[in-house]
Amino acid sequence: MGKHYWRHILMGTVLVPALIAGGVDLSANASTAKVTTKSDNYTMPTEQPGYKSIPKKYKKAIPVQVLGINDLHGGLETTGSVNIGSSTYQGVGTVNRLAAGLDQAQHHFKTVQHSNNTFRVEAGDMVGASPANSTLLAHESTMHALRSMKFQIGTLGNHEFDHGLGEFNRILTGQKPAATASQLIKDYPHQNSNIKLVVANVVKKSNNKRPYGYKPYVIKTVKAHGKTAKVGFIGIETTDLPTLTLLQNYQDYKILDEAQTIKKYDRILNKKGVKAVVVLAHTGVSTYGKETTGTAVDILKKVNQTDPKNNIGLYVAGHSHQYANATVGKTHVVQAVYTGKAYNNTQGYINPKTGKFMRLVSHVYPVLPKTLAPKVKDNAKVSAIVADADKRVAPQVNAVIGKAATAETITGRLNNSKTMENAAGELVVDGQLYEANKVGSKADFAMTNNGGVRSDLVVQPDKSITWGAATAVQPFGNILQVVSMTGQQIKDALNQQYDQKQQYYLQISGLKYTYSDNPAGGADTPYKVEQITKTNGDPVEMDATYNVVINDFLHGGGDDFAAFKDTKIVSSIGTDTDTFVNYIKDMTGAGTPVQAPKLDRKVYLGAN
Repeated sequence: MGKHYWRHILMGTVLVPALIAGGVDLSANASTAKVTTKSDNYTMPTEQPGYKSIPKKYKKAIPVQVLGINDLHGGLETTGSVNIGSSTYQGVGTVNRLAAGLDQAQHHFKTVQHSNNTFRVEAGDMVGASPANSTLLAHESTMHALRSMKFQIGTLGNHEFDHGLGEFNRILTGQKPAATASQLIKDYPHQNSNIKLVVANVVKKSNNKRPYGYKPYVIKTVKAHGKTAKVGFIGIETTDLPTLTLLQNYQDYKILDEAQTIKKYDRILNKKGVKAVVVLAHTGVSTYGKETTGTAVDILKKVNQTDPKNNIGLYVAGHSHQYANATVGKTHVVQAVYTGKAYNNTQGYINPKTGKFMRLVSHVYPVLPKTLAPKVKDNAKVSAIVADADKRVAPQVNAVIGKAATAETITGRLNNSKTMENAAGELVVDGQLYEANKVGSKADFAMTNNGGVRSDLVVQPDKSITWGAATAVQPFGNILQVVSMTGQQIKDALNQQYDQKQQYYLQISGLKYTYSDNPAGGADTPYKVEQITKTNGDPVEMDATYNVVINDFLHGGGDDFAAFKDTKIVSSIGTDTDTFVNYIKDMTGAGTPVQAPKLDRKVYLGAN
């Protein structure tokens, strides 16, 4: 087996390998942006050797703590496994336990440092692609939980645009819903989240001003030993936004270059006397082996190249849903996976004379269940918010819509095969193809993006499937469209999976294909599609025309699948959420309960 084969296996897993240990002194500005990975070997900050005392050289400095999360996605009760450092933790997550972990971390910092200089921050995608106890309440239950957890500062991710930025601003500020909202939403209490939203690089095309009065940064004062200093927090949205949401949601805005924007506002803060700067950015980063890479690293390298004397001490990243803990030059960059399964804890000191960070140490910790951390007390207020949300949505969520062939959960993208297929995803597209033909929209194939399939399909012990379980898999409500594509366009779309190191890939129905190594493509495009056939074995002809079911996100070129963009729409068949629910109902009614498909639609040939 060649090296490409083993790289392929690694790309199909979600595990994040171990990192190397190390700290960094921020007193000197780095002239080069060397990337150094860090290690996380402890499950909670009370165990962390570097957090147990104050080093002598920092006795008169101002201590500061930043507790961060990213990509909560309304995961009020989401649990699962997470890989942090060299360890894998099972059963982690839920906002109740997240709140408990954050409370413990802040209390420990206060006890050791005798300081209240703690900031709780988040790096985008607070909501969106969420379970029903958030979605059915317009995500206000999630905003209530964030308020109760005392998050102070946040920025925008792409999912804050899912229903238009105006709707997100409504739930952020606690305004009343539209008259067309469901009664569930109207009856739910509307509260201001108390989160200060900062975003520096999103401006209106009409006037170059930030929407809804959002500020590019916020300045906070910290104090100790009769001295004070200022910390600046800059918010950054990903410039990939146009490929991550519908045109109608972003067409009024410009997303400015991340690095240039960071440099601009770092300098502005510097002129205001703020020499300790934190960036909250919805840009991804991940670590494989001993290498940390991603957009966040590229941005920080660019900042360092153009402004090596910048004061960026910490970069709290998001978007790619992976674990990361590294430094790029003098800047710490961290990402705490997603859906509340982990959090990052950065502690350090500010020189009261210069106002600059003297030293920072960052770690990422799992959100442990009570069985593994019984001394970490639950947060009663957050628990009550979740229980209330569950009670409100229970009648709809718990309604049984069908049966599965076995009492086993049908797993999604966290359990991809080596060829980047998963059972939940292929069940989704099987349903889309079936339902399209059922309503008379003759379709040959169906495809969906990996980001559209958000969860395993949970099956109850009696083999029943609830509405809530189905909608957790397909929560967006994207419109499904049957589009006309040539065989060549289909091949182009399949090949576009292998751009960008397979960050984005497709689940397919009605066809199979083979693919092989692509030496000419380099590390970013390691594979190429060879032969495409229909399920019955007939070849897909490059000059023939076929009808393909895709969602409106893909039709707009979402996830950089340019081959789908502006293809001719033949018909529309409703939302992806309703289609999946109807498919489960139809299969159950026909006496053929759903089951996990065989993952054999993409066949890797190896070196060719």
